[in-house]
Amino acid sequence: MKKIILLTIIIGAISTFFIYKNFYHEDMNIVALGDGIALGETAFNVQGYSYNDYLKDYYEENSILKEYITEFAEVEETTKTLLLKFQNNYTLESTNTSITQAIAKAKILTLSLGMYELNNKKELTTAIVDEYVNNMEKILKFLRIYNKKNIVVISLYPTPRIKEEQIKNINARLEEICKNYEIKFINIESISQTPDYFFTKDNYYFNYKGHRYISEKIIENI
Repeated sequence: MKKIILLTIIIGAISTFFIYKNFYHEDMNIVALGDGIALGETAFNVQGYSYNDYLKDYYEENSILKEYITEFAEVEETTKTLLLKFQNNYTLESTNTSITQAIAKAKILTLSLGMYELNNKKELTTAIVDEYVNNMEKILKFLRIYNKKNIVVISLYPTPRIKEEQIKNINARLEEICKNYEIKFINIESISQTPDYFFTKDNYYFNYKGHRYISEKIIENI
């Protein structure tokens, strides 16, 4: 009799597991931070489909997407302006959601920051690079304090204004910081070698192919 009861409990537990696995979908909150790359900015000063939008589509198809927030990102965002948002706990008027609230409840948080900031300098000096990297460390530390789940950082990549050697050096430093905070670092340096991912040769903004490529890299890593 005891064996029958035990067997019934085991079968029940296994059945419950498979039902949970097949029918339960965790609510997904995606929060995007960063500059124009995060928003799908194009070479024509209009926003198209970004890697975040592709990520949203993927989770809409494969789970319940509860919330998708991109409003904290800005085309001309820099490390300094994002740190100010953290300091002031910037709040969206439309939803009354503060940036710390959004960060805390995100199941996936993406960050693409630095392409606008560094490509718009007259000269990329050591001091400018150091300030950028130091600010990025402050940002990542802040993010990890408020969010213990998936944080994804998109690397920088070579452009007509920033040499490949400089990018590799900056990315190596960013990747090390990400490791320290257990944050996923998606290296897309090689994307500049695929002209089909860009609108024009002299502009660093991606077309939809480039953004789709990045979204696939993110999904592979999380």
